[in-house]
Amino acid sequence: MDNGNVASMRISRCLVERERRKHMKSLFTKLSSLLPIQQTKMSVPEMVDQAMAYVKELQGRLEQYQGTKVQLERTCEMRKRKRMIRPVLNVRDLGYNLEVNLITGLNLEFALSDFINILQEEGADILSATCHQAGDKAIYTILCQAIYPRIGIETSSVHERLKSLIC
Repeated sequence: MDNGNVASMRISRCLVERERRKHMKSLFTKLSSLLPIQQTKMSVPEMVDQAMAYVKELQGRLEQYQGTKVQLERTCEMRKRKRMIRPVLNVRDLGYNLEVNLITGLNLEFALSDFINILQEEGADILSATCHQAGDKAIYTILCQAIYPRIGIETSSVHERLKSLIC
């Protein structure tokens, strides 16, 4: 081998080693920035030890938070079961029109078609029916008018029949 070839290999190795050191320095700087704030400079072994301890601490916190999450989910589920919203039914006579408002919890299962059937059996023609969800409540509003205005709609009868569906 000639001296020129040996010198170029040495320079090449030096450049490769310099790049490796720069890369390692960059990685240690990044590692240091991820650790909690330190008051003094640390050696590389100290930094690695602190990083390992910090990762273990974070793992412990994560396990604790996961346990808390599971416990809160159970508590929330139990509260939901206990907090069944009682339905509120309001039937307003508006002359030839009738407005039916129902507020229920989302856990109450009933068919709106049953409400409409009762209203039609009582002589009402449905003008509109809406449903709105607000939090854990469902709000239904049905507006109807008497098919035969002279006869009208018997509000108390409608109220009792509708109430029997939800209670």
